[in-house]
Amino acid sequence: MATVLFSIVIPLYNRATSIGATILSVTEQTYGNFEIIIVDDGSTDNPEPVIAALNDSRIRYYRQENAGGGSARNRGIMEAKGKFIAFLDSDDFFLPHKLATVVRYLDEDPNHVWYSYVNVDRGVGKFWARPSRAIRPDEDVGAYMFIHNEMIQTSAIVLPRELASRVLFDPTLRKGQDLDFCLRLQRSGAHFTMIEEALVIWVDVAETGRTSHLPGYASVLAWLDRCGHMLSGPALMGYRATVLAYYMARARPFTVARDLFYGLFRAGVPPRIIARQAIRAYLPRKFYRHMVNSVVWLGGNK
Repeated sequence: MATVLFSIVIPLYNRATSIGATILSVTEQTYGNFEIIIVDDGSTDNPEPVIAALNDSRIRYYRQENAGGGSARNRGIMEAKGKFIAFLDSDDFFLPHKLATVVRYLDEDPNHVWYSYVNVDRGVGKFWARPSRAIRPDEDVGAYMFIHNEMIQTSAIVLPRELASRVLFDPTLRKGQDLDFCLRLQRSGAHFTMIEEALVIWVDVAETGRTSHLPGYASVLAWLDRCGHMLSGPALMGYRATVLAYYMARARPFTVARDLFYGLFRAGVPPRIIARQAIRAYLPRKFYRHMVNSVVWLGGNK
């Protein structure tokens, strides 16, 4: 495909001390035809001087009242001029060849969505690559994410601007925005291709400060009641076992045990995933993170 303009959409909230490094991961790309759209979602730490100090004409900064990450991404999509949108969370990083690699895969299909491996940085000096495999041709996105426990991380997604504008993020969600967006993309006719190369660093050092890790399960259960029709029967049971269980285990441990059982024997969630989700759901959060960090430190990639 001929040279195309990418619009990099970065939602921002209270990361004035670190946003410069995230932006630099874009400005230092080996492919230079892009614009950066930063949507400040009501930050209280005044990030604008940090962004202005970078003195790059490709950066456009917008500020809005706090409305959540989905609303900020939607504003970025609406302001974009590029043919393709690439999302980047404000604490993640593009690897230097991200855009140069993606541009080799682009086509004229208006319903094509690309994503890639991400290197998960848990602060232990090594990376954990996710997902473990690519989505298969014509594989249901819900089954991919909730039965096989794979992921399509937001900072890895690239898609046509017109498709993003048609679907948009659900601005009412504070958890699971990426999951909901991918499901609605598929429902709108999109199909996904994974670039089997790590192009993003996803920083997952701590859960604090992430809206996706807000306590409680009411909003997750409410999403399932409202949007569960987008899932097949097995994928719905898989969602309860691989997503809802994490948030619900402390309050409703027996319900979660039932959901894990159904996930294994009725939805077809692999036993190793059920075992991992049970550990994740029932163990104290800090202990589980320490256990995973130890596994990544022992077997991860440098």
